[in-house]
Order: sequence, then C-alpha cells, then structure tokens
Amino acid sequence: MKEDLVVSFSGGRTSGYMSHKLIESNNYNLHFVFMNTGCEHERTLWFVNECDKYFGMNLTWIEAVTHSHERRASTHKVVSYETASRNGEPFEKTIRKYGIPSAARPECTRNTKTNPFLHWIKTNDLEQCRYAIGIRADEFDRMRDNPKIFYPLISPYPTKKDDVLAWWGNQPFDLNLPEHLGNCTWCWKKSYRKLALVWQDMPEAFDFPKRMEQECGLIGPEKQKGPDGRGRRFFRGQLYADELKRVEQQHELFDMPTGTCGDSCEVFLEEDKWGC
Repeated sequence: MKEDLVVSFSGGRTSGYMSHKLIESNNYNLHFVFMNTGCEHERTLWFVNECDKYFGMNLTWIEAVTHSHERRASTHKVVSYETASRNGEPFEKTIRKYGIPSAARPECTRNTKTNPFLHWIKTNDLEQCRYAIGIRADEFDRMRDNPKIFYPLISPYPTKKDDVLAWWGNQPFDLNLPEHLGNCTWCWKKSYRKLALVWQDMPEAFDFPKRMEQECGLIGPEKQKGPDGRGRRFFRGQLYADELKRVEQQHELFDMPTGTCGDSCEVFLEEDKWGC
C-alpha cells in the first residue's frame, strides 16, 4: 500500500522539481498544498497554476483565516488560482491580530502558512502523514529533527540548485522571475541588496508594508513607541519601509549585514536563519 504524503508546494522552481520527482516515483499517494499569503508576485501564482496543470497535481490552494478576537491559531480556507488574494489580504489580517513581524518576532510564516497547513491536514484526516518540504541537498543546514518532515531532495533524490535550474531549462515553461522578486515580493527577510533590486523593478511592492507600519505599528505585545513614536517596523536595522528607498539611494545598504539566504519560507521553518 502506498504511503499518503502531504507536499508543501512553496511556489518556486525547487518545489516544482520536487513535485515532479515524487510524481515520477509513483511511490506515494500525494496531496499537494500551496499556501498563498497575498504578497506573492503574479508570475509566482501563474507558475503554481501551470505546475498544477502540467504535472496533474490536483493542487489545493489555501489561505490563512485569522480569528481576530479569539485565542485561536490561524485556520484555512480553500481558494483557487482565480480567487486567490493578490493584495496581501490574508497577511494583513494576521498583522492586525498579532502585530508586525520582524527579526525579533519572525512569526509570519507560522501564522500565514504553517498553522493553515496543519489545519488543512487535520480537516482532511491526514494527521498521520509525513510532510514533504523542498529543501535541497545544498541547504541541509535548514533541516529540522522532526520525523514528520520528509526532505526528498536531500534523500532519496539529492539535488542542488544547479540541478534544479538545469532541469527547468529543458521544460516547456519556467518561472522566469528574478530571484529577488520570489516569495513575498517585499519580504523583510530579504537582504538589502535584494530589497534594492525590488525597489528598482517593483517599487509598488512596498506600498503594503508601508501601510501596515502606519496602521498597525502599535498592535501586539510590543506596543511601545519608537523614538519617533511610530511603533514596530518590519526591516532589519530598525528601518521603516519608507526609509528603504533613502538608504538604497545612498548605497548604505550594501555595507549592512544581510544574514544568510534561504530560497523560500517553508512551513515548520519559522526559526530558520532569516535573510534571503
């Protein structure tokens, strides 16, 4: 009897390649899930939909449902490519309950992805299943000691980034999205170098974090005002979103710490070294 396996599809090339390998193996009953935050690039959503159709994944799209006035973790609702949020709506609702995430409180993946994912699993009676996550062999330091998590691209299909890119180069479609625009376009975990490139290519991506800092800076357990009275902020260096452009123009960002680089915000990796 084949093992039931829940696959966390993050929306990038690595998770697409992992999905292909798992389908090709024919060893599992596969259940594919994509968690949409509403801040992904439109090309990412297109790519997810193309992978679903091309590989025959029967992919389930879900988004976080936040319970604002209850001591209750985020649950999920099922959406589709056509109905998926594109203006940060699921993320905004978690911010309005928990406050702005940052390096000091890196909780956005848990609220927008992990908890909705777990709720979907429970709703579908798949709690005994393992979860496949797209961490590659060249990212082995991101592994977690959890018997429920399966890393196919570490074993049994050890794969590096160059392998993934080479494989996609021979496929009839590809993501074709610059790396700095992957995942949430403006993600506070990205290095200043990548954020500078986002400013150049898609400055409107920062409209969302700017609005959240203005409207939600004093929400959450750390309600104290900063020296300017504005409250919490997303970006490293205690910078507000509307300050990033100034820093980019002065080239200060290229001399600031950037952290390590992760290709995606995967479920269960909330404590991962942030910075990409």
